[in-house]
Amino acid sequence: MSQSTVAGTVGDRAESHAINQAILDGMLRDCCLALMADYGLPATQQDDAEVDDKSAVAIAAIDFSGRDLRGTIALRMTATVVLETYRAAVGTVIRMDSPEALDWTCELANQLVGRLKNRLRNYQVSFSVNTPRLLQLFPVAELERALRRRFVCDGGKFAGYLDVMIASGFVFSASPPAAPLADEGDLVLF
Repeated sequence: MSQSTVAGTVGDRAESHAINQAILDGMLRDCCLALMADYGLPATQQDDAEVDDKSAVAIAAIDFSGRDLRGTIALRMTATVVLETYRAAVGTVIRMDSPEALDWTCELANQLVGRLKNRLRNYQVSFSVNTPRLLQLFPVAELERALRRRFVCDGGKFAGYLDVMIASGFVFSASPPAAPLADEGDLVLF
C-alpha cells in the first residue's frame, strides 16, 4: 500500500471521527437542554472556565451498547436541580436525602439516554440500555475525558457527559427512520 493511500485512510478516519464527535456533541447539548426545559428550567450553556464544582451534586449514569456504538451517559446536577425538576413533575416537594430524590436522579439520566436514543434513530442507530445507577463519587478523570456540556438555569447547574466508543469505520449518516419518531414522554409499545 502506498504512503498516500495510508495517509488518505488515516485522514478519512480522523475526519469521520470528528464528524461523529460533532454530531454526538450536538445531540448531547440538545438533549440536555430539552430535558430541563420540559421541567420548566430553560438553561444556558456554561463555559468550562465558569464551572464551580463546590456545590452539592447528584450524579447518575447509564451504560448502553449496540452494534455501532457503546458507552456511558451521565447527568450531574446540583441538588436544587433534582428537587426542582421533581417538584415540576410530581407537584410535591421532597428532601435530597429521600429515596424519591435518589430514584428521580436516576430517572432523569434515564430520560436523557432515551432522548439520545430517539435522536439516533435518524441515523439508523439503536442500542440497549442498562439500569441507571447513582455515582457516589464524581469520577473526574473518566467523565472529563468524555464529551461534556455544562449548563446553568434558575434551578442550579447541571452537566451531561457522553463517553462513547464508535465501531471502526462507522460514520453517522442521516436517513429518515422507518417509523415516525415518538414524542418525548410518549408510551411506545413494541
